[in-house]
Amino acid sequence: MSLLNDKMFRRQKGIALPLVIAFALILAIVGFALLTLAHQEIVQTKIETKKMQAFYYAEAGLAKLQEILQKPVVLGDLDDVITGSIDEGSYRIDLDFDQVPCYAIATGISGSVQKRIRVQAYFLAPTFENAVFAMNNTGNPYAFQLRGTGNPVPYGMVPGAERGGADKIYGDIFIDGDAYLYEESSINPPPAPNTWELAGDLGATGNVTLYGSSSVSGTISTNAEEPPAWDIVSMDYPNNNTHNVSQLFASAGVSSGHLPSGHELRDVFVKNPSDRATECATTTGDDYFFEPSTGFVTGGPYTGDTPLNAGQDRIYYVDGDVWVESNPTYGFKMEGKATIVATGDVHICDNLQYKDNSSLLGLIALGKYDSSGNLISGGSIYFGDPVYGNMSVFSAMMYAAKDFLFNVDRITYKPAEPDSGFTITGSFAAMNQVSITRDWYTKTVGTWPYVSNTPKPARYNTTSNLWVDAETGAALTTTQKSTLRHYQMIVNYDDRVRNQETQPPGLPRGGTSIFAGFSDWEEL
Repeated sequence: MSLLNDKMFRRQKGIALPLVIAFALILAIVGFALLTLAHQEIVQTKIETKKMQAFYYAEAGLAKLQEILQKPVVLGDLDDVITGSIDEGSYRIDLDFDQVPCYAIATGISGSVQKRIRVQAYFLAPTFENAVFAMNNTGNPYAFQLRGTGNPVPYGMVPGAERGGADKIYGDIFIDGDAYLYEESSINPPPAPNTWELAGDLGATGNVTLYGSSSVSGTISTNAEEPPAWDIVSMDYPNNNTHNVSQLFASAGVSSGHLPSGHELRDVFVKNPSDRATECATTTGDDYFFEPSTGFVTGGPYTGDTPLNAGQDRIYYVDGDVWVESNPTYGFKMEGKATIVATGDVHICDNLQYKDNSSLLGLIALGKYDSSGNLISGGSIYFGDPVYGNMSVFSAMMYAAKDFLFNVDRITYKPAEPDSGFTITGSFAAMNQVSITRDWYTKTVGTWPYVSNTPKPARYNTTSNLWVDAETGAALTTTQKSTLRHYQMIVNYDDRVRNQETQPPGLPRGGTSIFAGFSDWEEL
C-alpha cells in the first residue's frame, strides 16, 4: 500500500511542473499584453495630448491675428504668412488676400502633430472709417461744401436756437465728387484720445479746393480711388438679427401702441402710435418709434434726459420706417449697444445722446430691394425735421443706402430752414448723396404794403462763383445776399466703431480696415 502511494505521489509531482510552467507562461503573456496595451495607451494619450496642444497653438495663432487686426492696419501691408511660438509649440497663419472677406488658415504645431483651423475674417464697410462719407451712386456731378465763421450765436425765442458758426469735422472725410472748404471751416483729427491716431484726412474722387482760412489737418487726396464695393443685401438682416421687431408686434397682435407689459421691448419701441397719426400718414408702411413706454420722465422738455435702454449687443430688424421722435420730450439719453435696421426710411426729429461711455448706436436705413439687388424704395435718413422736430444733437453711426437729407420735408422733398445747427457724435454716410442745406436767405415778394418775406435755401455755385437760389438756380441779388445766414455743422467721429469690443453689432461689412470678427470656423 505504501509502494502504491509513493508511485501516485511521484506521478502528481510530474504533472504539477508542467502546470506551473503553463501558468507562468500565461501570466507572462497576459503581462506582456498588459504592458503592450499600457504602452499603446501612453502613446495614444501622448498623441491626443499633442493634438490638443496643436489645436491650442492654432487657436493661439488666431488670437494673435485678432490682436494684430484690432490695430490700425491695412491687410495689404501684412505678410502673407505670420508665424510665432508658444510654450513648446508654434503656429503659422496663412492669409488669403485674393478675396474679401479674407480667409485665414491657422496651423498649430506640437512636435510632429499639426492641427489646422480656417476662419473668415470680416471687416466693416469703408463708410465707418469716416466721419462723413458720400458715395454718389447716381454718378451725377456732386459737390460737398463746408463754410462758416466763428461760433454760433443765439437768435429768436426758441430755446437753443443758434445761427452762424464755422463747420468743423473731427475725423476723416470721403466724397465721391468735389469738395470745397470756405471761410473758417476745418477738417481735424477726431476728439481725444484718438486711439487710432487719425489725422483728419480729406479724400475726393474729384477736386479739393480751399478758400479763405479754411484748413485740413490731414492729407488731401484728389482723384482718389473709390473704396472696394460691398453688398449690404448679403447681410441678410431678416435672418441675421436678435429681434425681428415687426414679427414681435404681429405675434403679440399689436397694430398700434406698445408691446404687452413685461415684454423686453416694451420700453424700446412703439408701433403706429395714435398720438402721432399725422407723422405715420406721411409713410407707406408701418412706423416704429424708438422710445420707452414710460414716455417723458426726467429733465426739462428741451433737455431730453428721459432714459432709454436699448439693451446689449442687439440687432433690431424693422420692416417699416423708424423714428426718433416723441411728443412730450425733445429726446432721450440712450444706454446700451445696439443697431437698428429699417426697410423703410429713418426719421430723426429729436435729440439723442449717450447715457455713458459704453453706449453706442448704429442706425441703418436699409430700404427694400428687387431680386437683382437694386434698391427700389426707402433707404434714406431724414436728419432733422422741419415739421415735427427740434433736433440739434445726435449720437449714432448712421448709414443710408440712398440719401442723407438735412431738415427735408418728406412730403414736398424740399428743405426748410432749421432752428439751429447741429452736432453729431458718430458719423453719417450715404451711398448716394449727403445733402445738408445750411445756407439760407430771405426772398421778398410783392410791393408795399403787400410784402411777404420767405426763407429760401441758398447754394454757392462753384462754377459761376455766385450765390444762387438752391431750388431755382437764379443768382441772388445784392439785397438777398445781405440776408444770407449759415447754420453750423459739427461732426465728432466716434472711433469706438474701430474696436471690435465696442462697435455696435451687425454693421454692414465689406471693407479691409476695421476688423469686426471671425466667422465660419472650420477644422481642416
